[in-house]
Amino acid sequence: MLRAATLAVALWLGAGKEPPLVDATEVVPDLVVDMRYATEDNFLKRKVYPEDARCLLLPDAARRLKKAADGLREKGYRVKVYDCYRPRAVQWEMWKLVPKPGYVANPKFGSNHNRGAAVDLTLVTREGEAVEMPTPFDDFTPAAHHGYKGGTEASRKHRKLLLEAMEGAGFLRNKMEWWHYDVPGAKGMPVLDVPFTKSP
Repeated sequence: MLRAATLAVALWLGAGKEPPLVDATEVVPDLVVDMRYATEDNFLKRKVYPEDARCLLLPDAARRLKKAADGLREKGYRVKVYDCYRPRAVQWEMWKLVPKPGYVANPKFGSNHNRGAAVDLTLVTREGEAVEMPTPFDDFTPAAHHGYKGGTEASRKHRKLLLEAMEGAGFLRNKMEWWHYDVPGAKGMPVLDVPFTKSP
């Protein structure tokens, strides 16, 4: 499936067409979207996305997200996304602000977000209310690591629920960021630079 997905993207690019990114809200209708880089509430302390930025993902990533969301819904939770696909041009802008590997991926090589193959997310209640997690989004301290044993029991429980749902859907964890998950084989997928807003 992964080879087929990579080949499909390559064929689209070779034909001069937009790659087949899909709006995740069309796959997960109750998805809560909170694109943090379209606000100043992020570690950059400035907006680098347009206000109407959408959560776009490769079809395989969107299908996996749906599987995770379906399982979590049965347990009384919904998924809220903080970041999805990110154009390479924005990656360059972020790199100019914070040229530090580990905080921002070098745009020369690209981030899995630039491939539409990564998603940053958390849990919320059925009503959309926040649940406690070990840290806020984009916290680069050891408390954000999956192996962190501190914090409250509730925060660790929620982190584990999200982890089990995402890995159960075939995503891979980022061991240093409880909110970040990648599609297997993402590094071999093309880096993209297409708009993530709807055409007028």
